[in-house]
Amino acid sequence: MLNPVQNYIENQVKNTDPLGLIIMLYNKAISCLKISQKAIESGLDNPENVKKKAENLGKATEILAYLQGCLNFEKGQEIAKNLNEIYDILINELVKANMENDTEIISKSVTILENLKKAWEDIKCQKITVSKKS
Repeated sequence: MLNPVQNYIENQVKNTDPLGLIIMLYNKAISCLKISQKAIESGLDNPENVKKKAENLGKATEILAYLQGCLNFEKGQEIAKNLNEIYDILINELVKANMENDTEIISKSVTILENLKKAWEDIKCQKITVSKKS
């Protein structure tokens, strides 16, 4: 049986449109990166921080790989190609950040993901506005 938080999240995912799901994935990746960054800054002499850093960088990397795998190059054309390159770079940078405990790389990755998320949010708002006019 799911606890109330898991149940809420499951309902959110089931009832969200594809753009909303993309935004949710960006939010989760950003959250994971911030947790990783905080763990590094708190000190990796603590095994719990090492675990938090590695787990959350891993989750963020998995989310990026999933988003990359969902790209439709036929429909998305140049945008899909550009996103693919961005995801490739981010994944490689996060692997590097994990090995080198580099909070600067993580911070830059958060900024990039926040900008991408904002673009998706703008698209969603435009789609809603167009739907209401129709």
